[in-house]
Amino acid sequence: MRAVALNPKGSEPLRFTVLRVPFFLEPEYPPGEEFSESNYDRLVRKWGGKREFEAQKHRHRLKERGQEVGIEKFKLDRIASNTFASHRLVQWVTKTMGVNTAEALYNELNHRHFELGEKLNSRTLLCDAAAKVGVDAGEAEAFLRSGEGSDNIFAAQRILRSMGINSIPTFVIGGLQIASGALHAKELEQIFRQIEAEGGGAEGSLFS
Repeated sequence: MRAVALNPKGSEPLRFTVLRVPFFLEPEYPPGEEFSESNYDRLVRKWGGKREFEAQKHRHRLKERGQEVGIEKFKLDRIASNTFASHRLVQWVTKTMGVNTAEALYNELNHRHFELGEKLNSRTLLCDAAAKVGVDAGEAEAFLRSGEGSDNIFAAQRILRSMGINSIPTFVIGGLQIASGALHAKELEQIFRQIEAEGGGAEGSLFS
């Protein structure tokens, strides 16, 4: 998006709004803060063994793709946990403070989890991350202690299932075009350049 926005080639530069939609890699994880496991153990179990895990790691080359966009290193033994609370928080911040603050929060949570290895069901972590992007930590904690926003998360899951979306990353562009998988930045740029060339933008949304 940055490459297209900073170097427009059409008559009208594209402007972007990113809306994060909750998806659960491990929907069966217990919701409490007391549960966690090593992400390495999770992936070995998912792929059916250490050899299978190493094989898919070489195929997908996520480390190299991360480095292409400035992420030097993913922490393999990061702590995996239930992500329901973090999704609720991001959606609440989107509604109360807007998509830019929500995106800043999302980036901060990604940094703390994928690069520093912290677990996303820690209320302390979530409130601290929220405060770092300008959200009142007390209000964030009060929200997390409530059940507010849970129905919206469940509704989003129903929409995803109706669309046949069962993996991430998946990009729904303009409410119409779906691109799935760990795409290279250049592949997404090509999609946006096509929209730019056609004119008219892609303003639709399934979730807003």
